[in-house]
Amino acid sequence: GEDMQDFFQLGLVAISTPFVLLWLFFACFKGKKYQKYTESEFAEEFQMSQLFCVGFSVMKMFHFNIRSKKARQKIKEISEIKGKKYAEFYYYIMQGAKITYGYTILIVMLLLASVAGSVEALLLGVVLAVLLVLYVDFSLKDKLDARRQEILMDLPQALSKLTLLINSGMVVRDAWKRTAITGTRQLYIEMQQTSLEIENGVMEIEAYRNFAERCGVKEVKKFSTLIIQNLKKGNEELAMFLNDLSDEMWEMKKNEVKQKGEKANSKLLLPVFLIFIGILILVLVPMMNGMG
Repeated sequence: GEDMQDFFQLGLVAISTPFVLLWLFFACFKGKKYQKYTESEFAEEFQMSQLFCVGFSVMKMFHFNIRSKKARQKIKEISEIKGKKYAEFYYYIMQGAKITYGYTILIVMLLLASVAGSVEALLLGVVLAVLLVLYVDFSLKDKLDARRQEILMDLPQALSKLTLLINSGMVVRDAWKRTAITGTRQLYIEMQQTSLEIENGVMEIEAYRNFAERCGVKEVKKFSTLIIQNLKKGNEELAMFLNDLSDEMWEMKKNEVKQKGEKANSKLLLPVFLIFIGILILVLVPMMNGMG
């Protein structure tokens, strides 16, 4: 048993040494190269951002592809939160964060496991590394959900205001501009952005399309499609259509508020479940070892 233990520890030391050395090399000598990323305000949203040069170096080593289908899907989601201009930059930082966290936790646990001669520490390291990587994705999804939710909640009100103004005979772009300045939340900020685009010479139809794209909510797409069709056809019935849509949105908002209460409870379950599994591993493995 003793020999086996020594052999296990030696093996772990042999495996972990090159990884630790590589980590140290990246952390000590690559900081300057990735300064524009690690010192950006986006990086400050993450913990330990000074160490992200480790993740970026690994990405470079493996020729990380920022153009893959999965990457493009993520970048599209990020552009809703951070804007198209910065989405790719933020995505790159996010990947650097994930790799840095995973790599750092793994080598710390490898070292602990080799000192203690413990398989549990190694297993726990793998579990923790995976959880940290998932956490980065989850926190992005949370931000995205919160933003879409906010837009959806404000939509009925904005629609009602717009409908009133169009009913009183105002042209769409003026009614839009007047509505846009009545709020400061995400939906209104995006509407203000649209007014600005139109003033800067972007075609009106194009501007409403961009608006729907930025919001990323299917109800907003429906709303902007209505307006675009109206502009193309010069449709007199726009106010009526908007009124119907507005009623539909208010109805949806009522249901949404009801569901929100039910959803909140299930959201808490995942972290609790993950912590429970972690504790289970810590308790069970030594017991099984003792029995063996």
